[in-house]
Amino acid sequence: MRAISIIKSEHKNLDAVLYSLDKLIEEIDDGKHPDFGIFHGLFTYIDRFLDRFHHPKENHYLFPKLLARAPESESIIRELGQQHTEGEILFVEMLKALSAYEFSGAAEYPHFRDTVLRYTEFERRHAQLEEDEILPRAREALQAADWEEIDAAFEQNEDPIFGKKWNNEFSDLLDKLISRMPAPLGLGDDWK
Repeated sequence: MRAISIIKSEHKNLDAVLYSLDKLIEEIDDGKHPDFGIFHGLFTYIDRFLDRFHHPKENHYLFPKLLARAPESESIIRELGQQHTEGEILFVEMLKALSAYEFSGAAEYPHFRDTVLRYTEFERRHAQLEEDEILPRAREALQAADWEEIDAAFEQNEDPIFGKKWNNEFSDLLDKLISRMPAPLGLGDDWK
């Protein structure tokens, strides 16, 4: 059952990224010039980790095993699988909105702002639904052999920002975030 704590940890790490996106939007709302590099870095993290590792492992390991052991979970599993697809679509919309904002300027900011806030709220609700509905059912229904395979799959995930292995590609992004985030998480001024 180590996968449960890994999933919760990955959700917590994602929430830190979503929080950062929300706060960066607040900074722009307050008149600060956007740092497009931070947005690109956070979006790259989401693409590389959430959409390439976290969600596919839920789709290919956790959900099928739970469905086999608890068929009454079919509708919630289907809903969460559809949300993975919806999240990818929202993510692409967010990327396009960033590109338009970066290229065309302030006139595109309202659309970018809306897509970011819609995405962050969507992913928070999605993670909460998994933690409230799927993880407790999995804990009850799955057997040791199921958990061995699920645990092995999730233990292969290496978070490029928050993982045990430092990823130099994301070190500049992490430095920028730490310099902006308030204590105790960072070194910057308080985010409202």
